[in-house]
Amino acid sequence: MTKVKLKIINRQRFTTFVTMVFILLSIATITLIDQKQVNGQSQNSYKYVPIVTGDTLWDIAKENNHNNEDIRNVIYDIMNENDMTTAMLYKDQVIKVPVK
Repeated sequence: MTKVKLKIINRQRFTTFVTMVFILLSIATITLIDQKQVNGQSQNSYKYVPIVTGDTLWDIAKENNHNNEDIRNVIYDIMNENDMTTAMLYKDQVIKVPVK
């Protein structure tokens, strides 16, 4: 068995090639990891609740807390799903409440 010696003729071209292979492998790895995370997430179903005068997030969360979770976590989930920064509710607003 004879050994074949390889000689790098153009160092810049070789460095560019190795860098591009590294970048492509990194992108492929990140894509596969992200895909597994997306596939691992469960599909939430939602209940749409129309807001009437006097409704509060606390009351809505309490009514829809069927798993006896900490009420603050339920409120956080509702606010997160509706892109809310405050707990203010407005008459005729419709919010989606995650059903777990």
